[in-house]
Amino acid sequence: IDVKTSDGYVLRLFCIGFTKKRQNQIKKTCYAQASQVRQIRKKMLDIMKREAECDLRSLVEKLKTNTMGETITKECQGI
Repeated sequence: IDVKTSDGYVLRLFCIGFTKKRQNQIKKTCYAQASQVRQIRKKMLDIMKREAECDLRSLVEKLKTNTMGETITKECQGI
């Protein structure tokens, strides 16, 4: 996703997500359904756009400390 910071820089951000095994799951694999993938992608894009509405220095700080990733993980947990 291409985002523009508040001080005028244009950045291209990428995000990747993985599925997690549920508790007491016996199957070795865990796949997300297509509707869940769409919901997760939409939520990830919204979070990345919202978090990037700051200056470049604070955006780099968010990426270094992984606060954006933790926010995405927390908000997509229930999907």
